[in-house]
Amino acid sequence: MHPQFPLLVLLVSTHREMRSALIWYVMREVLLHDAKRVPANWTGLVSGGQHAAFLTDIESCAPVYADGTPVQRAAEHFCWLFDSLAQAETYCREEVTKIPRVKCQIFDSQGRANAPVAIVVNDRYLHKVDSEHRARRLIRWGVVVAGSALPLFIYALLAGAQVVWWPILVGTNLAFAGLRLMHWGQGVKDELKYRQNEAARRRVQAEKTSSMRDSFSP
Repeated sequence: MHPQFPLLVLLVSTHREMRSALIWYVMREVLLHDAKRVPANWTGLVSGGQHAAFLTDIESCAPVYADGTPVQRAAEHFCWLFDSLAQAETYCREEVTKIPRVKCQIFDSQGRANAPVAIVVNDRYLHKVDSEHRARRLIRWGVVVAGSALPLFIYALLAGAQVVWWPILVGTNLAFAGLRLMHWGQGVKDELKYRQNEAARRRVQAEKTSSMRDSFSP
């Protein structure tokens, strides 16, 4: 790794809205901790408006290099530093297209104290991250599981609960399991909404910071 040498990259990126953009950006490979560097911690190198991209394996969550190979030593853990969120997102989209198993998390200048501003994964691994689709699926399964208890309760009522007790036991467990699934799904939805609102707020703040910095640049 050569963190002292920034990489100048020219990319032609096709966005989801089917628009093409020609983007120049500088990305810098930064060790998360370097005792010989001042500041030693990576967060001290990130200024307002800049964003850091962290690459991990979608299955193991272990840090990886840009080619998808795992980082072997803690001293080699690194991130890519970009001057704007748009540049970081463009790089991450290209990376997950090239190496599908890579998950890319983008953080703002506040570091990993907050949830990532954006998470980019290959389409085939969308089910591995929390999403509205996953939340709806959990709620639907909860309704199905809880609903399956109803025929058991009806059977016990008709047959006599004192004589046939097992439908009550099974039905009660199914009802509680279904409620837990629905609660889990609703929790995922609420968490996603909170993250989206926070990410949107920090996106606006980052864009304002970047605009102010550009207005003062010669």
